[in-house]
Amino acid sequence: MKNPHQSVKVESGMFVRYTLNWSPYVELDRYLIHGIVPSEGGIFQIFVNRKGQLHLLLTEKSYYGGLRNRIRELMDPLYMGKNIHRQTLDDNQCFVRYSVLLSINDMYDVMHFLTGSQPSDRYEEIYVLEKESMFVRKV
Repeated sequence: MKNPHQSVKVESGMFVRYTLNWSPYVELDRYLIHGIVPSEGGIFQIFVNRKGQLHLLLTEKSYYGGLRNRIRELMDPLYMGKNIHRQTLDDNQCFVRYSVLLSINDMYDVMHFLTGSQPSDRYEEIYVLEKESMFVRKV
């Protein structure tokens, strides 16, 4: 069964178009993340609620371990790795949305489009169409 939040890729020569099917916004709560977010690779964005407005905090890809594990690492107070956003995540109401991508190279292409990071050099032009609902899942 295909995940409804899986991205779609259409290639045409040296051009590619990705359609990111973003999930609804999910509040950063360990039980919601464990129950909703899949353990598949993909891209996620974390937003901070400041006076009713969502501000983008982080855009990241997750391949090994999947989206669920990476997001839970960021939330876990016992995580020993480097997390420069730890205090912000603890002190604010935060939300996450994700889109499933099954190829690490596709993740690099989409991350280049979203963040300006190093391109994969597979295509001359990368286009990304983002589909989202403003639905929010809260505790």
